[in-house]
Amino acid sequence: MKKSICLLSFIFITAILFAEKPGTLDSICESLASNPNTTGDFTQIKTIQTNGRKLKSTGKFIIGRDGILWSTEKPIYSSLVLTKTAVVQTAANGKKTVLSGKDNEIFKNISETLTSVLSGNVTELKKNFYCDFTINNDSEWIISLEPKDSTVASVMKKLVLSGSYKEFAVLTSLVMSEASGNTISYEFMNQKYPEELSEDEKQIFIVE
Repeated sequence: MKKSICLLSFIFITAILFAEKPGTLDSICESLASNPNTTGDFTQIKTIQTNGRKLKSTGKFIIGRDGILWSTEKPIYSSLVLTKTAVVQTAANGKKTVLSGKDNEIFKNISETLTSVLSGNVTELKKNFYCDFTINNDSEWIISLEPKDSTVASVMKKLVLSGSYKEFAVLTSLVMSEASGNTISYEFMNQKYPEELSEDEKQIFIVE
């Protein structure tokens, strides 16, 4: 369970990078800090290295100042909520599992990275990842992140994010390479950037 939380949390943390203008990693994080909330749909495909089997799922996500929601709708419902103090997993039968972030080094690393990205703090981001950023003449950009923390690296080898730039840059896909050899790819669609979440959405991030 901790490995799953670690993997998904780092996806959520990095899956909301947007650029104010094409050019640098700094400009991407700077623009991110100006978007209080991001919502949208995702398609996930996990490829099993041993047999080449592909597992597909779809759902919705919310990324905001209060936390992150990753809600899988098909083929089986589940959700994961990451707040500043806890991680909440909900199974298809409605059973919730709440894990506290107190005295948890992995959670602490996740929280610090989340804070640094949301605040546009590239220095803090680079503290946790080896970062490589490129952009071509068609304004298509790629960010490659390799974790420095050995505990995280033992589970996740690399994250590669890619996107396009028109009036502003948008993350369109992400590929995560696990240390096991498996890969998980994500396609992000229908992104919206509301200034405020609905009351129901806000309630998601209140952990009692």
